[in-house]
Amino acid sequence: MHKDFLAPKNHCGGASGSGTQAVRAGNLILVGGQMSLDEQGRVVGDDIATQTRNALESLKRVLAEAGATMRDVVKHNIYFQCEGDDEAVSTFLNEIDRVRLEYFSAPGPTTTETRVGLDREGAMIQIDAWAVVGEAKERLMPPGHWNWSKPMPFSHGWKVGDMVFVGGQRSLDEKGNVQGIGDIEIQTDHAFRNLDTLLRAAGGDRNTLMRQNTYFRFYGQGREVTDYWEKMTNVRRRYMSVPSAAGAGLRITGFPNSSELIQVEGIGVLGEDKQRLQPENHWDWSIPNTQFTQGWRIGKWAFIGGQISADNRAKAVGKDMETQTRNVFQFIRNVMAEGDLDESDVAKLYIYYHCDGDWNQIAQTKATIERVQREFYPAPGPAVTAIRVSGFAFEDLLIEIEAFAISRD
Repeated sequence: MHKDFLAPKNHCGGASGSGTQAVRAGNLILVGGQMSLDEQGRVVGDDIATQTRNALESLKRVLAEAGATMRDVVKHNIYFQCEGDDEAVSTFLNEIDRVRLEYFSAPGPTTTETRVGLDREGAMIQIDAWAVVGEAKERLMPPGHWNWSKPMPFSHGWKVGDMVFVGGQRSLDEKGNVQGIGDIEIQTDHAFRNLDTLLRAAGGDRNTLMRQNTYFRFYGQGREVTDYWEKMTNVRRRYMSVPSAAGAGLRITGFPNSSELIQVEGIGVLGEDKQRLQPENHWDWSIPNTQFTQGWRIGKWAFIGGQISADNRAKAVGKDMETQTRNVFQFIRNVMAEGDLDESDVAKLYIYYHCDGDWNQIAQTKATIERVQREFYPAPGPAVTAIRVSGFAFEDLLIEIEAFAISRD
């Protein structure tokens, strides 16, 4: 399939090291992370309302370049950085919602909001999106499903042709109250049960899921990280297909509600004619015989799960960002090769990395990632969303990257 790599002239919202702001393939459009930036990449605005409006205007501008509007967005992610207590975060999110409701009306896209680190000093928000134009869409809002704590125009899911877009599924009740406070096992069970419900509403099941990302909050260190992931994952496996969807497991700072420990989102594709991408001699997970999956190809789409720099026992390989980044991009290459794909097929990268240093160190880390990225993806390159996370499923990892590819004509 032909792909258009789009970069509006004088555009100043794109936050990634790639000049590509969006990729359009057929009627599908993937937009990279957008921030409130000027033409020199400097953050504009010292309040969240201003930054949210600028980021959404950037998104709107990129969509227009791709022949789409905000009404065509089926899935969008809000990545926000906010310091302070629960009240400060609540006020912060209310300001985001106040502005974005000027841009989205019912029936709106799916939404996932995660509290993370951004890589520009003063940046408070980054937004990316998936959009589809000229296709019939079916909104997925199952009766009795969880709901937001205030009226919102957003959707739990959208079915567009054979594709199913699922927003962040949460451990909430119909009034937006958190269920299973303080218990990761209960919250994981609720979130994945809700994910299952969305897939069934689309006419599929857990085998439909191609991409599944788990965001979780945990502040422990060392071996505690893996222990916590394994505890959570033993619940997740009750709901996972065998073999599972590809995906990423990301430790983040938190969610809009501080009592939430986990959210899960995904993209599915209906159909049985799919190819599992599972190279030999690849890195592996810490739980033996999990039947987790590195990637899937179904038709023209390929979903490459979050790749890490690890060995076959989930132990980190490489102590520096350059080594780990290069290993990860090589692993992505190896997974794609299983489906007769290469870097030229990649339309979108999600780059998650860990860096707790000062802003100079963060800038140096970002520059290192982008330099290695260009070795594998010369211009124009895919659209990119890059955020800083608190960590990963296993200790000593510095970076995890997932990819979405579209096969050539």
